[in-house]
Formats: sequence, structure tokens, C-alpha cells
Amino acid sequence: MNTELILSIVVASATTIYTIITIFQLNESRKVRLQKETPNIIPYLKSSENHVVMELYIENFGEGVAKDVKVDFVKDFNRFYQDNHALSNVGIAKNGMNYFPPRYKLKFYIGSMTKLYENSIEEKIVIKVSYKSLTGKSFSNIFDLPFNQIFGQNYSNPPETYIGQIPYYLKEINKNLKVLTENINE
Repeated sequence: MNTELILSIVVASATTIYTIITIFQLNESRKVRLQKETPNIIPYLKSSENHVVMELYIENFGEGVAKDVKVDFVKDFNRFYQDNHALSNVGIAKNGMNYFPPRYKLKFYIGSMTKLYENSIEEKIVIKVSYKSLTGKSFSNIFDLPFNQIFGQNYSNPPETYIGQIPYYLKEINKNLKVLTENINE
């Protein structure tokens, strides 16, 4: 009788532990499913591949599709310091976007890195991004993007991307050809 009681306690304990583990796994699978359907739109600044122009990107880093996307430039900026090129006049700011798929990104040229560097202390963009997931959950964030944060960043030389490496190596080949032709002409 004592053995049966111990065996029953062990079976009941194992069943309880198994139930707790199953509940944890169920919660984790819900979190993973939620992550798979949640968008995450973030604006950020970056210099162009040749480091001449500053670019503003608006990208969906999430794995879900965003809908009813609205971008409001709380602190606007005139691209290339031209009055008729305000960021608030770009399509997504004026009209929004019905759908913004995962890994989709928009790129806007801001201005010359040299001119922006000269005015970098005070220049920045403040952006409010609002959108919904396909399940209807609303998201809204405000992003403060000071220009001076991207100055002085390290960049790889040659560039990291193949498309950036093409002009880099063409310049190198051109330099070597000039040296060869100068040596031949002497």
C-alpha cells in the first residue's frame, strides 16, 4: 500500500510538472506568433555609400505588415536647404501608406554631409510614426534624429556592399592605369 501511495505521488508530480511546462510552451508560442505578425517601423539616418549625402530611411524591421501608416514630421527639414523640398511634402507624410510590408524601406535624401556638418549642432528631424498591425493593434512612436549623431562614424573601405565596391575598385584601377601610363610615357 505504501508503494502505491509513493507511485501515485510521483505520477501526480510528473503530471503537474508536465502541465506547467506545457503552459510555458504555449505562452512562448503565442509570443512567437505575435512577433511574426507585429510590424516595427523605425526611421533612421545614414550617409550614402560614398559618404557625400545624408539619407533618411523609414524601414519596417518587424516581421508583420503595417497598415494605415502615417508619418508626421514634428520638426521638419528642407532637404538640401531648399524651401520647396520640405520632408513634410514627401508622399508618405502627405498621403500615408495603406500597407508597409516587412523589410520594406523608403529612402529620402536630406542634404550634403559637408553642409549638414557645418550646421550639425542644431539640425535634427523629429518624426512621429503611427501605424496598425493587420490585427488592428495601434502603434505610435516619436523619433528624435539629430544629424550630429552620424558624423565621425567609421566606414569600411572598400565598402561593404558589392554595388559600393564597384566604383571603389574602378577608382583604384583608374589610379593604377594612370601610374602605368605615366611610367610608359617617361
